[in-house]
Amino acid sequence: MSIFFCEDCNHTFEDNQGLKKEYKDYIYGPCWKYIAYCPECKQECSEKRTPKPGKAKSDLSMECGSGGCQGSACSRF
Repeated sequence: MSIFFCEDCNHTFEDNQGLKKEYKDYIYGPCWKYIAYCPECKQECSEKRTPKPGKAKSDLSMECGSGGCQGSACSRF
């Protein structure tokens, strides 16, 4: 049983009859996804997915406030 999310009415629902929809992406080429129709508004909905965790920030952040390190004016040096 898969969980789907309707972006139109913000409704989350389960469906065991998800349909496989094939499409062609401009960048990735042939792709597919599971879809179901919302029981509330009857619109096509995609499978709900949890967001992937973001990448860790690097230690080379700009802390000077002037858009970058300026040599001796920078607190990092």
